[in-house]
Amino acid sequence: MTDWQQALDRHVGVGVRTTRELIRLIQPEDWDKRPISGKRSVYEVAVHLAVLLEADLRIATGATADEMAQFYAVPVRPEQLVDRLEQSWRYYQDRLTAGFSTETTYWGVTDNSTGWLLEAAVHLYHHRSQLFDYLNLLGYDIKLDLFE
Repeated sequence: MTDWQQALDRHVGVGVRTTRELIRLIQPEDWDKRPISGKRSVYEVAVHLAVLLEADLRIATGATADEMAQFYAVPVRPEQLVDRLEQSWRYYQDRLTAGFSTETTYWGVTDNSTGWLLEAAVHLYHHRSQLFDYLNLLGYDIKLDLFE
């Protein structure tokens, strides 16, 4: 792996590890809560985090809107979230190390594989922050370093 791939692997790995730890903190009674009215529930954010690394790279390689609707329609129960996050992480790592060809997205965006790998990393950190904020708003006492 090149230096930038190693750095990306490490930083996305931190994002995955800390996301996993946040998910494990969530109490069953909080899954359906919406700490910010009109936004996703705690559960919806956690599911989005669990699949987004894979979802973003599927989109990058030409998945259609229908294919993505089917991808997102596969249910992920709370007890499956950590495993699903790990599966998504392995999918990302495979593309990081093996490379991939990109396609224009079904909404017209074009980027190269490096851009998509960075986009997926930023996307993970964005929603990890959202989950972190939600849990803080719900009164969780989180003792977790989000960055290395």
